[in-house]
Amino acid sequence: MQIRVAYRRSRVLWRQLRGTEPVIPRSRRLSLEFHGTDYGGWPVVPDSLSPESVVVDIGLGEDISFSESLITKYGCRVYGFDPTPKSIDYVRKRQVPNFSLIEVGVAARAGRATFYLPNNAAHVSGSMFKSAHVGEREISVPMVAIDDLPGMIGTHKVDLLKLDIEGAEFDLLDATGFGKFVANTKQICIEFHHRWPEFGKSRTIRAVKRLTELGFAVAWVSASNEEVLLVRDGLFE
Repeated sequence: MQIRVAYRRSRVLWRQLRGTEPVIPRSRRLSLEFHGTDYGGWPVVPDSLSPESVVVDIGLGEDISFSESLITKYGCRVYGFDPTPKSIDYVRKRQVPNFSLIEVGVAARAGRATFYLPNNAAHVSGSMFKSAHVGEREISVPMVAIDDLPGMIGTHKVDLLKLDIEGAEFDLLDATGFGKFVANTKQICIEFHHRWPEFGKSRTIRAVKRLTELGFAVAWVSASNEEVLLVRDGLFE
């Protein structure tokens, strides 16, 4: 495990030195606890949630171990969003208490959207954007705007937001309603897809700047330089 992490970090550093990889400075150093599997897990600030907390998990795939672990420890309520048929089938079979599955995608704009499925049928994560590894198969799925979520989950107060939406995060962060939606949010877990040639490092740099302007600070960056935890600046010391 440590060898694999070191290898990933060295690869990231090499790309950063070449100027092809974004540098995401960590501005807050906090104690963190990890929830979920190595594949689908994320760190959060310890004891930052409670049974009254609301978590919104957007982009589930076939690994909801992060949400399951948060529910087990804190008893919080999780609302999971994903329009992917394989993901919906997976989550339905899990039957996790305190986990509400909402079978739509979340995007900058509401409406029907073309959703490109992975070329490898064994994989699950589709995207609104066609790329080398997605696009040979496509389906039409319902999408809701970020503004629609409070009405769907019954609250404007979301304690933790997780976003893993295969490139759609960039447009979502630029959406007019995003800032209002996260006004009371304490932590954001987000995977950036700058490795896709359709986006590149400039989109992630701009996205991190946007989140900083909304009052968040980078507390953790994964070895792959793609998964990032941001916390409400000044809330955790």
